[in-house]
Amino acid sequence: MALGVLTQCRMATTGQMHRMIAPSVRIGQARRKLARLHAEGLVDRIILPRAGQTRVWFPSRTACNSPVSGRRCAGTGPPGPCPTRPPCC
Repeated sequence: MALGVLTQCRMATTGQMHRMIAPSVRIGQARRKLARLHAEGLVDRIILPRAGQTRVWFPSRTACNSPVSGRRCAGTGPPGPCPTRPPCC
């Protein structure tokens, strides 16, 4: 579910993912799920140094080519803003 949500949003912070996939549990569970997906090579992250080390997650190239994500991704690498639709997060 987390990978599908992230594929639809294109990118999200750990906190945003927590609120979308499991708001009723502690944020640590969302962190562990994202870390597991990162270890499997399905998501990548960038760390924003000026935002208190906030992690921004996005689907990896492997995930974009995987049927698990539910659809193909538009691009590779950290996506930029999408002007045709409002951000999902």
